[in-house]
Amino acid sequence: MELSFTKGTFVSNPGELNYKQVLEDFQRANTIRILTYNISGNYKNDTLLSALSDTNADIQIITNIPSRMEYYYDSEAGRRMRLNAQKNIKAYISKLNSDNYSAGFSAFFNLHNHAKIIGTENIVYIGSANFSNESAKSIETGVIIEDRAFIRNLYSDFFAEIVKDSLSYYDETFSAFRLFILFLLEKFQCVYNDMLVNLFTDYNRTKLTLADTINITTDQLHSLYLLFEELERIPDALDDTYDESNEEYNTELEIIKELSNNIDIEWFKSAISYGGELFSLVDFDEEKEALNILQTKNIYDANEEKLDFYAQKSIDEANSELHSLRDNFIAIEDDFISGFNTILSNLNQIIEFTEKWKPLKINSEIDNT
Repeated sequence: MELSFTKGTFVSNPGELNYKQVLEDFQRANTIRILTYNISGNYKNDTLLSALSDTNADIQIITNIPSRMEYYYDSEAGRRMRLNAQKNIKAYISKLNSDNYSAGFSAFFNLHNHAKIIGTENIVYIGSANFSNESAKSIETGVIIEDRAFIRNLYSDFFAEIVKDSLSYYDETFSAFRLFILFLLEKFQCVYNDMLVNLFTDYNRTKLTLADTINITTDQLHSLYLLFEELERIPDALDDTYDESNEEYNTELEIIKELSNNIDIEWFKSAISYGGELFSLVDFDEEKEALNILQTKNIYDANEEKLDFYAQKSIDEANSELHSLRDNFIAIEDDFISGFNTILSNLNQIIEFTEKWKPLKINSEIDNT
């Protein structure tokens, strides 16, 4: 694979990390990608992994596990190698446990990797230095690149392929399901918060009231519609995690699946689709409708002396239609809000389910000792 870039700067800074500029970008980054041969050996004071715990970015880290061998011979030397590998594997599993990081953290293990890439969506380091504090003690070289088009291609064309060839931290289907639910929870929480601000007002502090000005677009409703379609996938995604060897897990899985019956997704999709209560309200343009009424109904009765009268009449008719649309949504707004709260509650319960079973879902292929 060949990818071209511009704006590259050679770096070699003995005594410090070559990718210091990248680390400084972590706090404002939305995306962090790390490919390394190893992580820090200092178990108690790992400043680099601590930097990952202080950001809410979408983080993917891929590392090899030094000393993990494909085979361990049945000899004194082989037994020592096996014990050393066990120690390292245990340390890596502990240090890369997602409980130590934000919801967007994912770890992978690639046992053939020796490449080093450390970057955000804004800046990336490619060179010889690992994502480990020990790298500051060695002579390392690399290139700092701020070509965002190249960075996007690097992550989508190269990094993503390495992920596919790597072992996920958790069982693959369980890991995919867990990330899927975390994604849905984040998206629905954002939509809910956005609606509280742009659809309702709470000036009485007792009950949400429909705002006078609606600051939501039909494009946002279309995105929400697609999100509800994703929500419909939960039962099938849960089935993908079925564990033939764990009946207790499967029993709880069936209970969690029943949560989907608490939500009438089709009702939500209808309300936010063309002709639905919320869509019709959001799509309505009072000024445009008043002009349309004037041009199609009242203009024929209006002469120059009565133009102002019929213009006002058109405005009143459009305003009356707006109030009718508002009343239509107000009639369902309690169900709309309570339904959203049910969705968020259900997703949080599913997260609790995945958190409970995470320790037993660590990928068994990682530790081959």
